[in-house]
Order: sequence, then structure tokens, then C-alpha cells
Amino acid sequence: MGETIGEAEYDLLCQECDLLLDNPSNELSRKANTWLHIIREHPIFLQSYTAVFTKSNLSFLIYLALKLSKYTLTGGLKFIHCSYRYIFRRERLSKFTSSYDYIFLSHLLNEGFFERESDFYFHALPQKLQHQEGKALMVYINYIGEVNHRLAKKWKNHEVDKVVLPRYLSVGKELKIRVLLFKDAFRLLFVKSNTKISRRIKLQAAVEAFSPASHFNLRMGFQIEQIVQEVQAKQLYTTFEGHPWERTAFAFARKINASIKCIGYQHALIFRKQHAIKRRLGQRFDPDFVLCSGKDGQSKLEKAELIPANKLLCFGSNRTAVGSEKVSSRINLKRNTVLMLAEGDLIEVLPLLDFFYELAQQNNSLQFVVRFHPITSLKKVLKLRKHLNQLPLNMEFSTNTFEEDLARSDFAIYRGSTTIIKAVQYGLVPIYVKRPNEMSIDILQHFHSLRYVISSPEEFKEIALNSPGIFDQNSDRLIQKVSQFFSPLDYDEVLKINKTV
Repeated sequence: MGETIGEAEYDLLCQECDLLLDNPSNELSRKANTWLHIIREHPIFLQSYTAVFTKSNLSFLIYLALKLSKYTLTGGLKFIHCSYRYIFRRERLSKFTSSYDYIFLSHLLNEGFFERESDFYFHALPQKLQHQEGKALMVYINYIGEVNHRLAKKWKNHEVDKVVLPRYLSVGKELKIRVLLFKDAFRLLFVKSNTKISRRIKLQAAVEAFSPASHFNLRMGFQIEQIVQEVQAKQLYTTFEGHPWERTAFAFARKINASIKCIGYQHALIFRKQHAIKRRLGQRFDPDFVLCSGKDGQSKLEKAELIPANKLLCFGSNRTAVGSEKVSSRINLKRNTVLMLAEGDLIEVLPLLDFFYELAQQNNSLQFVVRFHPITSLKKVLKLRKHLNQLPLNMEFSTNTFEEDLARSDFAIYRGSTTIIKAVQYGLVPIYVKRPNEMSIDILQHFHSLRYVISSPEEFKEIALNSPGIFDQNSDRLIQKVSQFFSPLDYDEVLKINKTV
């Protein structure tokens, strides 16, 4: 439903949603409203905003009525589910008997994470801090559903203590969340509106207060509040991309300990029109420090004036450049393997996979390798694309490591995935797939002459035939430019935080 969102509409959304977030400025339930936080210009993030720009008032109101009905039904079922799991299965947040100086809030994306000693996002930082002084606790947001307790026992042998957050709070707190969000939805209806669009934004924001995502943000805050109270932590670390749960976690932690240092790790790249990560929400909700993954992110956040420049620390990333010999060895070689780099959401995966499948059918002399994001369910993909249960002979779903796939590939087909940076560092030819009438979500957009853009499978053939000589002349320049995105990990940067406490 709705119209395509262009840059003018996107900028208007950001402006209007920010006004609602700032009124009232300190309201936790308002800041927990997911819909009001415009993350970036990606279609995945914008799909729930298109209805605001539809021409028909009736269509818009029907859309809202259906959404509210869905949220009401979902909320009721979740409350019943919560009561069952809390009362009968006694699923509770762990009680902590010892204190911790550092809390790291990270993400449990798949069962393989139980095998990892270091964290997927923070790497060995918890261990490094624990070696220096104090004690660290890893707290994981659960994305895998039911936790395999046999696998979770492996964490007992790890150096840093780790826990997984339960799905719900107590019945009383779950009810409290619903009351808080209901009150804020009612308040939103009475915020002054000057235009048709701002009225629609206000109405949809009121409905979105009932969304499961908004409930999740407040639930996260209450969970962090309990943990900080029990362990008396001095520092709280989260990943930092502009999601509202990051800001509510900071605010709830500060409710318990006003002097706690809240640190966000900008591990992902910052896109051209990225918004929420660069926007100030007030002292309670903003980070004290941001660990940046590279000079590019550090520069963009400094320009945004989110926090003082000396609080932006270049921590770096493990996604840094590979040796030049891996790139030079590709020069003048025949290119015959194409790698698809997909994002996690099926809204992006399926169209790109359809496009890739067409490429495989039209180019029998080339090999096509599909690499899924860790959160993508292959079972769901195959259920929705049954013909892919029998792949063409020149197409495969990768089970290799990322580095192994990069080492054997020559072209990289991508859209919004930031894994294209590492592919470029390995010397792959970057080919961005553009869709009609959309804002670009290409992180390499500013490097116009150094990457390719296609809109149809037919356009790929010319690139495959002619790219080696042209691209090899430009690959060194492109590799040099993308090196600014990710810097080598520098754990000493984080120790500067302790010196300022």
C-alpha cells in the first residue's frame, strides 16, 4: 500500500517523527515507539511508512484499523503466552549473586554462537576488559527462539559469564508495559498537527505504540534496569545502529545508576541518509561514548554532533583489509564465479535471489554461489521458493566460511549488504542491483566509476565479458577508498573510557 518514498518524503518523515519524539522529551514510552525512529533509507525500514503517503484517506484509515486489530490480537495472545511461560514454566531473568563492572548487550543470532568464546560483535573486548580490571557479563538478546540448554552449558567453560534474556517479564510488568504504551498512544492523538501528512504520522504513531516492537523496547529497558540494579555495573555496552531499544536500555540503566557510562558500538556502516543513529534524544537516552568501526563512521558522527568529538573512539572492526597479494593474484585471471551477498530480511533476500536465479539460467558458463545472512532461514526461503529445492547445476547455496567464498569468487552481486566491503578488499568486482524508483541503498554509491550498477539480468552479460581489464585498473583505487570504513581493532581505545570515569 502507498507510494514510493523519495528523498523529500523521507526527509519529511524524519522531521515529523523527531518532533513527536521530543514531545514530551523525557517520556520513556514515547522513546520506545519503534515507528518514530527512522533508521535509514532502506526499503526494509521504510515499508511501514508508505501508507502515510497514499492518496486516499479511506484507504489509510482502513490500513490503520487493520494494523490496530492485528496488534490487539497479537498483544492479547502474547500476554496469555507470557502468563503461561512465567507462571507454569517459571521462565525468569537470572538472579545475579555477584557484581559485574561491565555489561555487554549483544545478539544471539544462531546456535553456533554457543561455540564462540569471543563475541560476534564485540570480539574479545569483554575478555580484554576483564584482564585489565573488573568483571564482564555478556547478556544476549534471543533471536533463535527456544534455547538449547545442552548447548548453553558450553558457556560455563567460557572465561566471561553469559546469559540469554527471557522472552517475557513478569505478568505484572508485561501489563505495566501495555498501560504505559496505551497512555502514550492516547497522548499522541492530541498532539497539534498542521498538515495532512503530519496528522497521518501522528495517527499511525499512536497505532504503532501497540506494536510488538514497541513492547520489546520497553521490555528490554526493564530487563536492563533489573540487571544493573543487581550487578551494580559501572559501564553498559550495546551495539549502536539507532534502534530505540538501545536508547531505552541507556535510560533504564541510568534510572538505577546515574553515573553509569553507556557506550554504543557503531559496528555497521553508516549510510548516506541514515538518521536515528545521528540524532540526539537528550542526556538520558544518548550514549556517553561511541566506539566507531572506522574513520568514516567517526567522521560522520562527529559532523552530526551526537556527542563531543573526544567521546567518539575509533575501536575498529575485524572486517579490515586483506593482504594485497590476495588481490593482485586475481589480476588478468578469467572470471567465472559470481557470489550473491544477501541481507537477512526475506523482503530483500527473495527478490535478489530471484534475480540471481535468472542470472544463473542465462549464464551457463558461470558458477553462481548464494551466501545467506546468519539470520536468514533457508527453510523459509525454500518454502516460499519451492523451485529452488532443485537448483541449476551452476548454482549452489554456500556452506563455506565467508573467507572461503570470497577466495573462490570473482563477482559480487549485492544491494544493501555491507559485506560488499570485504568482497572489494578481496578483489571481487562489485555489482549493485538497482530497483526502479528507489533511493539508492548502495554503500559504494559515491564511488561512481569504481563499481557497476545493473537493473536487469541482461545488463550483467556485458559486465561479465568486459569487466576484467576495466575493473582491474580501478580495483586498487576502490580498495584504498573502502579502507576508511573499517579500521583494525584497537582495544586500547576502549581503555580511555576508564581514564575518564
